[in-house]
Amino acid sequence: MMEQNVEQLKKNLKLRDRAVKAISKDGFFRVVAIKNTKAVRDAQIQHNLEYIPAFFLARTMSAASMYAALMKGEERVNIELTGDGEISNVFAEAIHVGEIRGYVSFNEDAPQRKIKNVADILGEGKLTVTRILQGQNEPLTSIIPLRTGDVAGDMAYYFLQSEQIPTAVLLDVELEEETGLIKQSGGLFLQAMPGHSKEELFRVFDILNNLKPLTKYFDDEMTPKDLLAEILPFEFDCIGSTIIDFFCRCSKDNFMDKLMTLGMKELKDIQNDDNRELVCHYCNKRYELSDEDFSTMFARLSSVSN
Repeated sequence: MMEQNVEQLKKNLKLRDRAVKAISKDGFFRVVAIKNTKAVRDAQIQHNLEYIPAFFLARTMSAASMYAALMKGEERVNIELTGDGEISNVFAEAIHVGEIRGYVSFNEDAPQRKIKNVADILGEGKLTVTRILQGQNEPLTSIIPLRTGDVAGDMAYYFLQSEQIPTAVLLDVELEEETGLIKQSGGLFLQAMPGHSKEELFRVFDILNNLKPLTKYFDDEMTPKDLLAEILPFEFDCIGSTIIDFFCRCSKDNFMDKLMTLGMKELKDIQNDDNRELVCHYCNKRYELSDEDFSTMFARLSSVSN
């Protein structure tokens, strides 16, 4: 029994959500592959999302986590798609250490248009990518118009336009038909590095364009590293592996610090109106303020004013 438990633990660790970064032996391509099924499913459940918004959030979270894998330390990236369709906003924030969070917003005044393809869900809008980097005083932000509305195509266009890096972006989400919950989720970034040949670039991109959905590989219990070994037409070295978790650093204390910036009068109004529930936009976690919490904030404000 103990041996079975140990083997199960090993299997669970092997199949954990993670992002793997690799570089080709010749240095001409770098690639990130991710399996993040549990993380995006946790986000879907936490936000109580049906399958269509969950699909968009999962793809955006995959893209953000893979982009963050190319960063270092506590650096992070925000990816946001906004449009005039039924879904007005899809946001994901990922940190290099593996934390990911995100949300979806809806447009009550969306134009009445027939949904013919994925692009119609977001409609016309823009993609905003913001990077918070070490040693930079201000975030670096790039904004481009939505071209495909499917996240993958828009991210590929972003890399080409804003960073001049030819990039193949694959994002796949598989949903359970009966429950509408996410069954598998993953993705891949492959970028051409200086010195690559156009012939080799086209050959690699053509191979990636003709793959079966990445989720099918994960159905076979492949890890991201297994996936790379299976699909890449060149030898590579793994140079990083990061466990991925749906995680938000929100807390009641952080909310209270922000509430105190409203001042004493507005805080008292909030207390008197009995409006005491705080909801984190990013993870949908809820906090209830007690009279003791208000007394603490009043005391802090009084000490500052004195």
